[in-house]
Amino acid sequence: MGDEIMVRRRFAKTLAMGLALTLAAGAADAQSQARDPSTLIAVLDAMGARGEMDGRDGGQVRLNVVTPGGIFGAEFIGCDEAGQACRALGFSASVDKRAMTLKHLNAFNGRDILCRTVMRGDQVDIRYGLLLADTQTEGDLREHVAVWQRCLGAFAGLANDPEGFLAAP
Repeated sequence: MGDEIMVRRRFAKTLAMGLALTLAAGAADAQSQARDPSTLIAVLDAMGARGEMDGRDGGQVRLNVVTPGGIFGAEFIGCDEAGQACRALGFSASVDKRAMTLKHLNAFNGRDILCRTVMRGDQVDIRYGLLLADTQTEGDLREHVAVWQRCLGAFAGLANDPEGFLAAP
């Protein structure tokens, strides 16, 4: 029961942070469509990061995102022929497995409703995905980037000290 309350509190805190970012974005963002990869590139640029096209094929648009803290991937899925009206967006990052075990990853996944970890050989991936709609704006993307940043922060804590991270409230 205590773990469930902690998960709900973390989720509520994440949503509150995202809402604050969305409100701060202002009405000027209302016309930018979240389904267009160029909107994410603009959001990242405003945050001091850089989104670089990595490839486009079969309805997918892949970006490498370079930030002061590291590199991660963003993939738009189900895009139209112009690579703009996309149906979903996924963020992902990988690190060496280090001291993380499958037990650690399962515990992380049990605590976090939005971010998922998976093990692939000697690599561990963190992922966050969302569906995109015509009503979503640049401000909505900012909110999702904030959630993704929280995912990355939690994942860094897990990767650096799995036992300590999972023992913390």
